[in-house]
Amino acid sequence: MKKIALTILMFALLTSLTSFSQSSPINKITAYLKNNYPDASDTSRHFIYNAIDLNDDGKDEYLVGLIGGDWCGSGGCTVLVFNNAIKLTTRMTVVNYPIYVGAPGGKEVTKGYSNLYIQNKDGSVAKMAWNGTKYPTNPSIAPKVDKKVISGKFKFLNIEEQDQIIF
Repeated sequence: MKKIALTILMFALLTSLTSFSQSSPINKITAYLKNNYPDASDTSRHFIYNAIDLNDDGKDEYLVGLIGGDWCGSGGCTVLVFNNAIKLTTRMTVVNYPIYVGAPGGKEVTKGYSNLYIQNKDGSVAKMAWNGTKYPTNPSIAPKVDKKVISGKFKFLNIEEQDQIIF
């Protein structure tokens, strides 16, 4: 009887762990990238990501930085922004890592979402403000703000300090 109960317990545990791992955000992001970019070259199947609550609803959204020649050029790289259900909301190009995120509430929020700040190759800082459905797609043509806005902010998609994930 104990052997049967132990077998059932082990099965339930393994089933829940498998279900958890398949539904984890990183696995969903990886699956999205594999499904949507199947022709990415071997050297371009890398990314970094951060989970952060951009709209102050208690649920994380995801910043995903693609890495490699398919995604990065002289102007920067491609960044994907996913909502908490891992649905793509924004695809940005010519992004230089890292990205800085505005504080929740107050003047660093636009239409309910924290502003994103990206330092361009020319040294200017672009304010990427949510328009109600997405962020702007190109920081080089986004409004510029004083560089002081990124001072002391945490660096998201920090390619120098984050491990790359393969998809």
